[in-house]
Amino acid sequence: MKISLIIFFFLFSAFFTWNQFKTPEGNRYKLLKSFDGIEIRSYENQIYAAFTPSDSDDRSTAFSTIAGYIFGGNDQEKKIAMTSPVVMRLHNDNEMAFVMPADYQMDKLPIPINTKVKIYEQVASIKASLRYSGYSNSSREKNKMEQLKAILKSNDIFHENDFEVLVYNAPFQFFFRRNEITVTLNDFKEKQTNNFKKIYFGTGCFWCTEAVFEDVIGVFDVRNGYSGGVIKNPTYSQVSKGQTDHAEVCEVTYDSDQVSLDDLLELFFVSHDPTTKDRQGNDVGRHYRSIILYTSSVEEKIARKVLSEMNQEVFDEKIVTEINPFDIFYPAENYHQNYYVDNKYASYCRVVISPKVEKAKKKLSRLYR
Repeated sequence: MKISLIIFFFLFSAFFTWNQFKTPEGNRYKLLKSFDGIEIRSYENQIYAAFTPSDSDDRSTAFSTIAGYIFGGNDQEKKIAMTSPVVMRLHNDNEMAFVMPADYQMDKLPIPINTKVKIYEQVASIKASLRYSGYSNSSREKNKMEQLKAILKSNDIFHENDFEVLVYNAPFQFFFRRNEITVTLNDFKEKQTNNFKKIYFGTGCFWCTEAVFEDVIGVFDVRNGYSGGVIKNPTYSQVSKGQTDHAEVCEVTYDSDQVSLDDLLELFFVSHDPTTKDRQGNDVGRHYRSIILYTSSVEEKIARKVLSEMNQEVFDEKIVTEINPFDIFYPAENYHQNYYVDNKYASYCRVVISPKVEKAKKKLSRLYR
């Protein structure tokens, strides 16, 4: 068993090193809804290259077999670019599958020399996903399955019990690892998004902003990123060093039928200190400035109205929050997304973020589930 794990580690590391992965986010599924730490996604049709090992625990054999196919073990001796994640289909004898690039079609794929490698199309579906960090193993996977089941049950959402594990990172990536448990949903109706709107908030560290807004009733997605600066496609390193003039912000997608912009703005002001310029507590720098980025004149009018009210009633005319027109949003690196959910027991989360979340929920409990 130990030898098998070592082989799997080596093959997986080599695979991620030699192949340039394309992340599926944004073009392989569409986010429909997020709540209670899970996401509901609409997946398009995907083509799998899959292998089922005789021993359900032997993931190294499964990986090496499919890797042989994509490294040229096919009738065309062609190397195939791969996308992450690797899919482990727990419900199907731990079949392992690689997702073919989006530009491939069934009739254009090379034929595997190893007849045990199966090529098939996975039909479009609606899935629930629960993300977790660290290394995955059968014990953790079982725990996350039960956690996902409980969340779906509490929201009266039924599933097909076809759980899968998605692995996004090579074994040698020790920090900010991304794994997910997914399951297909029964008869889940995609909500019409005519009333969905977006607003951009900066309240200092975007980990805090994300944690405050992600459980609000009517908020369907919160993404961490950068905006308000001058550099295209900035990195966290550039932003944190003050090289871009971007602020750490969150893109908040919400249903205006369920929560008003006025309420979101009130939460924005009470969840941080809008009277300190370019600073929140020990987090100091222009990228930590208090900022609202609006996308329409209506949003600007509402933002300035709520700011004026909060300035008079709560903050004694000391608010320094910037209200500027929105230009472009650059999503932050993957390890910044869902940070509080994935790292709730980390020291920064316990000492800084949790008290902010508790304060917000206490002051505006009507906005939370």
